[in-house]
Amino acid sequence: MIAMPQQSVSRRRAPALSSEERRATIIKAALPLLTEHGTSVTTSQIAAAAGVAEGTVFRVFSDKQELVASCVGEAMCPKKGLDELRAVPRDMALPQRLSWVAHTMTARISELGALMHVLASTGYRIDRAHQDPKLDRERWLREAVAAVVDVIGCDVAALRLSPERTARMLLGVVFTSQFAMRLRHDHTARPQRDDVDELIDVFLHGVLTDQSAIPAKEHHRCPTS
Repeated sequence: MIAMPQQSVSRRRAPALSSEERRATIIKAALPLLTEHGTSVTTSQIAAAAGVAEGTVFRVFSDKQELVASCVGEAMCPKKGLDELRAVPRDMALPQRLSWVAHTMTARISELGALMHVLASTGYRIDRAHQDPKLDRERWLREAVAAVVDVIGCDVAALRLSPERTARMLLGVVFTSQFAMRLRHDHTARPQRDDVDELIDVFLHGVLTDQSAIPAKEHHRCPTS
């Protein structure tokens, strides 16, 4: 038998991740598990989901408490939500663009609400949750309003109100409706597409079927029983 010459195959290892990249990978894997199990999730489950050894988790996080706090901080980080608002396609009609905004926001509220509810139910102290010093709510609101104004774009002339006031009202309506829904239903419930679309339809067109059916305010008197 003639021996075949062996070919030397050079195998290159994938470049090692930095500590920050490794942290981000573990947090991304941990968030769904935290939403499902709360603080009952184990670091071995998280490590398996992240595709790393359990010891790697403790090389980038001092303990499980820091890992959970980092996950909460990531979930509450406003940048992702703002990036999603800015990514709304501009080639759709205004109602579809605003519906996209509402769906993006309700999904974020639902995800965060489900996470915080499960964490609280498994003993996590929400009042001691990780607070990101970069989380400036007033700044976030200004940037969110600016993002929605940009989504409105060239349809400004069709608005009864200024673009800024329209954006603030839309944000307020979406937040209020979602928090009201969470008071009535299961905290893990996901927003229904039809409900969000209906909300945008009412926001744009009101609740009246015929505006002329309601007399002017100064002349209208409701019947007494």
